[in-house]
Amino acid sequence: MISYDFSISSYCNAACPSCKRYKDFYETNYVDPKNLDPSLVQKHMKYDVFEKSIIDNYDYFVCRDVMFEGELGDPMMNPELFKFINFGSKVFRVLLIVTNGGTRNHSFYNKVGNQYKNVEIKFSIDGLEPDTNGIYRRRVDVQKALSNMICFSKTKYGSGNTYWQYIIFEHNYFEIPDVLQLAAEHNITVFLKINKRPRFLIQDNKIKIVEKYYEKYKFNKSFLEL
Repeated sequence: MISYDFSISSYCNAACPSCKRYKDFYETNYVDPKNLDPSLVQKHMKYDVFEKSIIDNYDYFVCRDVMFEGELGDPMMNPELFKFINFGSKVFRVLLIVTNGGTRNHSFYNKVGNQYKNVEIKFSIDGLEPDTNGIYRRRVDVQKALSNMICFSKTKYGSGNTYWQYIIFEHNYFEIPDVLQLAAEHNITVFLKINKRPRFLIQDNKIKIVEKYYEKYKFNKSFLEL
């Protein structure tokens, strides 16, 4: 169970329409990626601030499960990320990083996966092709994201500590059999989650199809959240 979540960056490479970065994120009309909420301050947490916070409150953080996610940015955007990981992995029991996978490269994922045994990464990827992932995860190179995820899953410590969150929309539900097969091939735990926000809602009658897909193709490291 995650005890603490640090938002170490409010910058993001993506432009997801239902993200709270946009002032009209909960409306059903199209979101302009340039139309950020005016109250959003884009900045990176400084490593020194993070380190001091942990040291000053060490008893709260030691041996806890901690996440780098944040509602308003992707932690991979922080230029000091390696410092955060290096220090955090020595204090926390588990450090979970949540990302859309579209930034960094194999060199980064190999280094993290072969060096830090208690670092886990969850990849939020909602499609296997640009035509599916790109409808929601706008501006994310899905082939790069998938490649980064698979790369991490092949590392010494990334094996068994790689997670894939796939949000199910009206435009991507038919990919579920292929998603489950790909995840099984690479020993990746996959979480299928029905979208609950107004944009791209899947029709109720198709949820039964989703359930049938899952029952037919599920494996022991897959989960469906309706």
